[in-house]
Amino acid sequence: MNGRDRLLVGEAQERAYREGGLSADIHGELEKLRWADTLVLHFPLWWFGPPAILKGWLDRVLVQGLGFGVHGPDGVTRRYGDGGLAGKRALVVTSVGARPSGFGPRGIHGHVEDVLWPLHHGTFWYTGMAALPPHVVYGADRLTPGEFPARVAELRARLAELPTVEPLPFRSERGGDYDTDLVLRSHLAPGHTGLAVHRIPNDSPAAPR
Repeated sequence: MNGRDRLLVGEAQERAYREGGLSADIHGELEKLRWADTLVLHFPLWWFGPPAILKGWLDRVLVQGLGFGVHGPDGVTRRYGDGGLAGKRALVVTSVGARPSGFGPRGIHGHVEDVLWPLHHGTFWYTGMAALPPHVVYGADRLTPGEFPARVAELRARLAELPTVEPLPFRSERGGDYDTDLVLRSHLAPGHTGLAVHRIPNDSPAAPR
């Protein structure tokens, strides 16, 4: 295989995006995304992630040149808080069969924000969108008709606060917290590893107010 035969998916995707080669349905979704202040993904948690059809939407719509692979005036790639969708917000609304305790800090399923990390940090924050705390309906398959109106009211109230709720306090790539190898600097969260170190502590002056 020579260089001319190799398919570089990101480059091909960006070329189609810039030259009008994407299908009409994707253009329609891109227009919706450009227009929206907040992206809301509503889905049942399926094997600890979004169902395949929604994963396909993310793969097809968050194209290189818009969702990622965007460069600033200095030529540096913009991502993790400074991506092509910076200024927008994103919310996961999901339902699970388990009780809240199972998705708590010591729950067997893992903390719900860790479970949703690939979306919150790896998709929303990577492309520049501020990830909002998720709205989770627990024990969804055991809800009774009498309980359903209360769950609807909770979701309506949550959607009403979309413009004002504080986002998850992730560290930005270009905020000075990471070295040139993209590793968190040693004086930050010393002695700790894992996903939580990439969140700004609540008592930090840099935490959202």
